[in-house]
Amino acid sequence: MDEIISEIPSKRIRNKKDQLIEAVRTSLEPAQIFQIQSLLHVIDGLSKEIDETSNEIRIESTTLKEDLRIAISMPGMGFASASVILSEIGDYKDFSTSDQIASYFGIVPSVYQSADKLNTGAITKHGSPHLRRMLVEVAHAIVRSKTESKLKRFFLRIKARRGTKIAIVALARKVLCILHHLLVHREEYREDGVSRPKWVNKGCNPTPEMTLDKMIEVLMKAGYVVERMTQEEAISRSLVK
Repeated sequence: MDEIISEIPSKRIRNKKDQLIEAVRTSLEPAQIFQIQSLLHVIDGLSKEIDETSNEIRIESTTLKEDLRIAISMPGMGFASASVILSEIGDYKDFSTSDQIASYFGIVPSVYQSADKLNTGAITKHGSPHLRRMLVEVAHAIVRSKTESKLKRFFLRIKARRGTKIAIVALARKVLCILHHLLVHREEYREDGVSRPKWVNKGCNPTPEMTLDKMIEVLMKAGYVVERMTQEEAISRSLVK
């Protein structure tokens, strides 16, 4: 019980440790406690799967190391958002211009004709919804940032004329267009006063290597029999064969 309470994020709730323990002892039936325990096991299992999937994504992303470095240099962009966006884009060389990639992924206004007049409406929403959702999240991160970047000022200008929703979508489109330009020209985003993640500045590899014990664990779960032996034993066995 002490361990569970210590992991509660809220300090205000942790300070009520005695009341929580008493509430559990007097207010919950054994069946309810069993149900809570079962749900906690489910959460633990899902958390483990998420960690394993995240680790696999990092390993697979090694080939995209330079693309990741470029993407994460942009404001509001983190490892997860950069990985999703790059995977959804695929080969950025398939798009000759920034406008083409924005159109392909449906983050441009739809155009319709009424009489002799052309009107614009909501975005077309063609292509991957995952990419659009992640771009919008990046846009929100830029807006929430305390740093006064050019992208944030762009949002504020659009917001003053067209409102928040349209401004967010416009910023998301701009992020995609800038990212395409940076990928094509193999450049990182640079702007005075805008800091970049530490691992980008230091040139560190964001992809952790899988340890030997972890490799053995994965192989054993897959049904393989893994036998540990020293280097001398391995050489001796190979000579016998």
